[in-house]
Amino acid sequence: AGSLGGSVTLWEVATLRLRHTLEGPGLPVWSAVFAPDGRSLWTGGTDRRVRRWDAATGRPIGPLGGESQDQLPAGVDPHGARVWRACAACHSLTSEGGNMAGPHLHGLFGRRMGSVAGYEYSARLARGDIVWTRETVADLFTRGPDEVTPGTKMPVQRVDNPDDLRALLDFLEATTR
Repeated sequence: AGSLGGSVTLWEVATLRLRHTLEGPGLPVWSAVFAPDGRSLWTGGTDRRVRRWDAATGRPIGPLGGESQDQLPAGVDPHGARVWRACAACHSLTSEGGNMAGPHLHGLFGRRMGSVAGYEYSARLARGDIVWTRETVADLFTRGPDEVTPGTKMPVQRVDNPDDLRALLDFLEATTR
């Protein structure tokens, strides 16, 4: 079973016994598959890396490939791009990227919440009573969507580190114009 927190648990089905907890990068794990011989487990998630695990011991065997080699636009801090990875599972940065589990973020700053065409918002977000600015986005990630916009579909994501939050806001300002 993969988790939003980045861990994977391996269970023995016959006895319902937990065999191993595999600790990943702390970002959501979206896929897991056993090798045909059952000896290895491959996992992938939001950090865009595939990991291989020894299914018998629960130990990592190693990643397949390295960090994403995506080119960042000029002036974009890589620190903000790393913080952004947790958001990339649900949001694209451009309108061309389309809506995903959440709406695309193109034109985020200055936009009223609940206003991206073609996205089915929860009733709370559809009210559109917040305009996204650095301050309102910072509030969302400081207090959490469960506090700022209760009743929404957005999972609780908080950015507690002030340097990470500043880097994320800088990244969003640079990439969502």
